[in-house]
Amino acid sequence: MVFFEIDFKPDQLRRNCKVSVDKLKKTDTLVETGYNNDYTVARVPRFFAWKGIIMTNDFYSQFAGNSIKASILSVEILRDALIPKLLGDDSSGILYWAGKDLARQFPVASDDDLVAFFEQTGWGHLVVITTTDDLITYELTGEPVARRSATIKSPDFMLETGFLAEQSALRTNCVSEAKITFQNRMRLRISVTIDHNQPIVNHDPATPIEIVRPQVELDDEQPEEAQ
Repeated sequence: MVFFEIDFKPDQLRRNCKVSVDKLKKTDTLVETGYNNDYTVARVPRFFAWKGIIMTNDFYSQFAGNSIKASILSVEILRDALIPKLLGDDSSGILYWAGKDLARQFPVASDDDLVAFFEQTGWGHLVVITTTDDLITYELTGEPVARRSATIKSPDFMLETGFLAEQSALRTNCVSEAKITFQNRMRLRISVTIDHNQPIVNHDPATPIEIVRPQVELDDEQPEEAQ
């Protein structure tokens, strides 16, 4: 299991080391340190250690409710041209962590809200396939998936995968991890495993964002009542 240096305080871990979780039980690290095995701590580039905190609900509602759509080209340039060059071989792992961090900033209250959020971010159409006590399987389809698969040799969906993993952790109060179990040019499946043996301790749940939903426009003239 890989966790990232930015998740810990500077004095808690040496960089790029293996450390037993038993040494961290009394620290203020994030909930992932509840694992009872050794794990690797990877270094995240300094430009990802952002210091400012946005007002996430205001930020979300401002852009989700904006009728001016963002340019697809600008998004794709950032997602599939710039970021992979910046991150190099660590791109997938860091994007998975970034997805989990985004989930902490934009928690949602329900599966319906989760589906709406995916549509609004341009990640695709999300469907819950199966749900059990310890496993949730999602399917992601739609034009964004097909477009990226058609133009990119190996499109990376680890941002979405990490986002789903952490949304589950926030809603179940248990450590959750996700992986892609199927992927082709039109769709992919993401399975989220919930570890009920690893409850999240000292968890202060964040208030879910208020999902912006399109309003149905009513005709100005009401139909005449039958005589």
